[in-house]
Amino acid sequence: MERQEKIVLLRRTGLLGSLSPAELDALLGSCREIALAPGQALCHEGEEGHAMYVVLAGNLVVAKAGKQVAVGRPGDCFGEMALIERRERSATLRALDDTLVLEIPEAAFREHLSAHSPALMALLKVFSERSRHDLDSLVSVNRKLIAQAEEMDRQNRELTETRRQLEQRNRDLERLSALDTLTQIANRRRFDAVLRQEWRRAVRDESPFSLLFCDIDHFKRFNDTYGHQAGDECLVRVAQAMEETLNRPADIVARYGGEEFIALLVDTDAEGARMLAERMRARIEGLQIENRASSVGPYLTVSLGVATIVPRAAARPEDLVDLADRALYAAKESGRNRVSTADKLPAVAVPRTPGER
Repeated sequence: MERQEKIVLLRRTGLLGSLSPAELDALLGSCREIALAPGQALCHEGEEGHAMYVVLAGNLVVAKAGKQVAVGRPGDCFGEMALIERRERSATLRALDDTLVLEIPEAAFREHLSAHSPALMALLKVFSERSRHDLDSLVSVNRKLIAQAEEMDRQNRELTETRRQLEQRNRDLERLSALDTLTQIANRRRFDAVLRQEWRRAVRDESPFSLLFCDIDHFKRFNDTYGHQAGDECLVRVAQAMEETLNRPADIVARYGGEEFIALLVDTDAEGARMLAERMRARIEGLQIENRASSVGPYLTVSLGVATIVPRAAARPEDLVDLADRALYAAKESGRNRVSTADKLPAVAVPRTPGER
């Protein structure tokens, strides 16, 4: 590269453009030129800076923390800040290809530039533009961060809403899995779970525990006479009537299967359970659902079996269910539309713990 070409290039730089050709020629004479091979480093980030550089030919890669941030081309200046502040360099400069660089050491800077007011003004302009650029970059980065934060907030709200909907659906599914699809009262699965839970509590508290087994009288005849749709409507009305008769939130009525229903009464003795069963029977008969096919009467009726026990550790919930079922059978054998209790059954042995009298 000819000397005159170098002077022309230096005059095009913002920092050195105020110097005359003679001053630039003198500057060139007092500075050394550094030829770099591709990949060769000119200086490293963190080193002390005692010189600035001007790219005369080729390209310099500017890297911070190992990441490329810019490329310096002919006429670009580097290292002014480190030279003036005598601080470590903020970036690594490495040749991208065959590169020629003019090194302006601190002594040459003071001799040719620091005493030249236009050059100092140009240097101030460079610093000002860099500060403005850095400020604009900070503003841009801040805006991006705000946008990212808003987007994350929006996604978090969507995720929270999705989680809420999922939890609600899970609760709905859990509730539906515990309900009889036709009557919307508890199903057999739900009843079995509550029975085991309340049985353990009754064993612990030594409190009375009662079951009501209910069967619709001559329901097959009802279906044959009025059709299955009417039969389904009948099951729904019976279920509602039984549920509305219960006194306490802890009590539960469930569809046990077909036209059979079962009710669990916690902390309820035999007489209380019998009276509740009688109210259920009367309430269902009071619905006055026509049943011409019944041999009991003109309206739909039910039979109920009642069993009560104070559970012991050796007894099983199934024993109480069996007692209530046998009492129900007795009610049907006795003419239907009535309540029978397990304590009236012949030769019924209530389960006892070993050695109990």
